Amino acid sequence: MKNMKEKIQVELKDGKYPYLEDKNINITNIGSKVRGKMIYISSRFVHNEKDEKFAEFNRINDFAIKLENAKLTETEKGTLVIKYEEGSTLYLVEIPSGYRGEVYINHLSNECIGTTVLQSERGSLGEIKHIWCNSKGKVEYKITGRTGTAGYGKLINLFGESLSGTIKIENGEVKITEDEELDELIN
Repeated sequence: MKNMKEKIQVELKDGKYPYLEDKNINITNIGSKVRGKMIYISSRFVHNEKDEKFAEFNRINDFAIKLENAKLTETEKGTLVIKYEEGSTLYLVEIPSGYRGEVYINHLSNECIGTTVLQSERGSLGEIKHIWCNSKGKVEYKITGRTGTAGYGKLINLFGESLSGTIKIENGEVKITEDEELDELIN
C-alpha cells in the first residue's frame, strides 16, 4: 500500500486559484459523492499532465492518505486552504456512512477539521466524513446506516463490527482502535 499515489482532480477558480472539491476524493470506494466542499490548494502541489490538473497524495491504507509539506488552515470566513509548509504533513481520513446513515465525529484534537460529502443532493442516501489533520490527531467515530446494501459491506472490514471506535494519527501512521480500554489492557 505504501508508495501508492492518489490523484485528486484540481480546478481553477477565476482562472487562477487552484482548488479541489472533496466530493472528488474517493479513498474507500464506498458510496457515491454528490455534494462537497471546495478547498483551495497551494499551486506548489498542482501537477499538470495531458491537460489535467491534479494533486498527488500518498496512500497510507484503505481509508487514509497524506500530503507532505502541507498544512490545512481555515480563514476567518471559513474557507479551507491547503498551504505549503516545510516539514508538515496533512493527513486525510475518509469515513463513509452506511446506506441512508450518518457519521458522528467527536474531535479529540484541535489539529483536525472535518468536512462532509453528501451521497445525494439532500444527503438522504448517506454521507462521507473527511477528517483533515495536521501532523497528528485523534477522533472518535460512530457510523450508522445499513451495511448489507450492495457496496457497503466493506465498512465492517475497515471500521470494525461495531462501526465505532477511535482513529489515531501519530508517528506517520493512521490506526483504528475499536475498543480503547480493551486495547490498553492487551498492549
